[in-house]
Amino acid sequence: MAPHSPRKSTWRSRAVTGLAGFSVLALAACGTGSGGDGAASGSPSDGASNATATEAAGEPTVTVAPAANTTMVNPVDPVTVTADQGKLTDVSVVSDDGQEAAGELSEDGTTWTSTKPLEFDSAYTVTYTADNNGRTAEGTSAFSTVDAAHEMDVRMNVRDGGTYGLWQVVEFDFSEPILNKEEIEKAVLVTGGGDQDGAFRWYSDTKLRYRPAEPWAPDSKVKVAIKLLGKDVGNGMIGNENQTVNFTTGPEHRAYVDNNTKTLVAYENGKKTGEWPVTLGNPEWPSTTGKKVIIEQAESYEFKPSSLNLSPGDPHYYEPFNASNVARLTWSGEFIHQALPSAMPVLGYQNVSHGCVGMPVEGAKYIFDTFRPGDMVEVVNTGYPQADPDDGFGDWNIPFDKYSDENWHGNW
Repeated sequence: MAPHSPRKSTWRSRAVTGLAGFSVLALAACGTGSGGDGAASGSPSDGASNATATEAAGEPTVTVAPAANTTMVNPVDPVTVTADQGKLTDVSVVSDDGQEAAGELSEDGTTWTSTKPLEFDSAYTVTYTADNNGRTAEGTSAFSTVDAAHEMDVRMNVRDGGTYGLWQVVEFDFSEPILNKEEIEKAVLVTGGGDQDGAFRWYSDTKLRYRPAEPWAPDSKVKVAIKLLGKDVGNGMIGNENQTVNFTTGPEHRAYVDNNTKTLVAYENGKKTGEWPVTLGNPEWPSTTGKKVIIEQAESYEFKPSSLNLSPGDPHYYEPFNASNVARLTWSGEFIHQALPSAMPVLGYQNVSHGCVGMPVEGAKYIFDTFRPGDMVEVVNTGYPQADPDDGFGDWNIPFDKYSDENWHGNW
């Protein structure tokens, strides 16, 4: 994951020159000395005044946060350099690869604060100079930020600029287990798509999903933002980035597959656009029922018996083959695709597949050309339970008011 690269700071205060000049003039005005060497001489009262000025001009005391030699500093925590007496005249915070952190000086010149997140897994050196009426203090301090082993990043299943169906579920896959789940949910903001209520469901400590109460609005824009940078997710793991994805939705596409009639009926925006005979899973490999969202599509896809743990000699073994116009419905292996030549004669009459929906050429091509990931396919009357909701995107089989209840279990 690309680290954040703060711009270089170019601030350098030169106030020390003016202050030093002012101090010298003030002391000279108090003296009455003479002579070519410019040495000051005078009455005892002159000496008292000079001593008072010297005491007032104490050496500056500078405090740096984080403290020297601190490790595992959160990169979003600001670096501060503060002068207790006098003003800061020079501050730099530089990483071990030469990147200088951006920062700004307070109006009174006493505090410098970084203004951009630092790099992860980096060592930094703070160098400073402060001045108090000609008395200066210089120093350095070192610290290091959260190392690579404690960075956490996230991957979303929707891509920026993509177009999806109205039932597209947004999934967040985290690189590390999340203990502070509520904090992560608060870090997600979803807007557009009809601007409706939505809910989260955790499928594991590393997998979070979000779905709206109803399907996204057709032909709308959706923005998903997750602000993880600097978030403590537990076990010392720190989020290392913010992400924003903008996608659009297409028209409403949904299909109904009925095992009783052995047909697939397709609709666009509520209007029937086609009906075709199909074959489903055979009695020993029945198709699951329920609402299934298209996950991905391929013009051609190789089916291997090993994906079902079948080997030669198994009564259900089949020779590997390539199918055309494929739409995946579950991760475990249910697809819509063009039926093999051997299955064409039984379309609409007999179930001969290993769970897939086999279609005639024109029907499979229509689904491939018209439907897209996020569109809905509902299968009914197979007499078999639903697929697990995370075996694909079966989230729409869960009532919305139960969606956030990880313990709620449906017909799967």
